[in-house]
Amino acid sequence: MQNSKHYFRAGALVIGGLFLFLLVRSFLVPSSFGKYGPYRGDNVREQMAKPTSYSAPNACADCHPDVWKKHSAGKHAPLPCQDCHAPLSQHFDLEKGELIGPMPIQKTSKLCLRCHLKLPSRPASFPQINPEDHLIRVPEARQADVCFRCHNPHSPALRKKNVEAVPVGEIPQ
Repeated sequence: MQNSKHYFRAGALVIGGLFLFLLVRSFLVPSSFGKYGPYRGDNVREQMAKPTSYSAPNACADCHPDVWKKHSAGKHAPLPCQDCHAPLSQHFDLEKGELIGPMPIQKTSKLCLRCHLKLPSRPASFPQINPEDHLIRVPEARQADVCFRCHNPHSPALRKKNVEAVPVGEIPQ
């Protein structure tokens, strides 16, 4: 037992380290941690206090029944309007019930290609395009709004065969 002093010192260091760890942890970990699972329980109230940005998927139907009817019958029916446009809160004040301004939309091919760019990870049954192959016969293929010239996003079937480029702002319905 000639090394027993070393064992006591090592044990005291381990116990002291554990005590210090628990002391520091008690100051750093919020009291609501673990209340509802492995996260901070107060976060639920904090998230509920944030203003609402997005609304129900069919919230647009009340004010835009014609567009909603066309959208509901099209291939994009499962998508909420806010996936392609913007959160409803940028168009309509949900608390006051007032119109703020026109619904913003990014009318560029980037919007369409978020979902329709050909990727190996997407199912083959999902409509995907390789822009270089898809737009080979379109003279304005490099213009940002090229997808909207041939497709109406609310009902995206091809508008007509052998499509000629349509000037911006004159997108046929």
